[in-house]
Amino acid sequence: MEKEEKKSPLSVQNKRKISFDDEKSKFRAVTEVVDGKQVRTLKAYPILFGVYGKPYRGSKWVERIDKTSVATVDFSKVPLLFDHNTSMPLARAGKNMTVTVDDIGVFISVVLGDTELDNMVYDRVEREIVDGMSFWFDNDSLIASDWENKMDVITKINEIYEFSIVVFPAYEETVVITSDGTEPVPTPVPEPYPAPTPEEIAIQELKKQALLNLIELL
Repeated sequence: MEKEEKKSPLSVQNKRKISFDDEKSKFRAVTEVVDGKQVRTLKAYPILFGVYGKPYRGSKWVERIDKTSVATVDFSKVPLLFDHNTSMPLARAGKNMTVTVDDIGVFISVVLGDTELDNMVYDRVEREIVDGMSFWFDNDSLIASDWENKMDVITKINEIYEFSIVVFPAYEETVVITSDGTEPVPTPVPEPYPAPTPEEIAIQELKKQALLNLIELL
């Protein structure tokens, strides 16, 4: 009898999505002049190389993206959505979004339109109410699983279905993208708050899980 290949909890998900809250991945709302016209743009890294993605719900496993993983990905028609909602498209590569791969990750620049959705998203991003990033990629990507450290390294992605601005990203860092999207700029690190007690952490997790369950029902 053949021994069944071990697979991490993340590698068998039906929908592979990775969310980030590294400051480099956060959207910046910018007003620029393009072709003599003043336009509103959004800039961000929806994919970051070497940064740990959000653990799947209830799992201790994390994912990170290798620098070579997107070498053969066709970004020419990838859309940008709001919170993975296909009824809320904001942009598409080759239309009002440019996609660039560099040493940090996959960088996008979006020129917004003048619809109610565009106005809402620009307002939320400008006021830093929503600034997280996520992307959805294929289940047949190549993954190197480190069982000892509970880590999946994505070594090859075949297809990326969409980028999304998301409400619930993952981790916090201290670097942001400048308005022209070229250089990381450090931001002051705030004074640390007192460490929460185990009881406070448990209550926070219960509240977060209840909210996520509610969202799935909507």
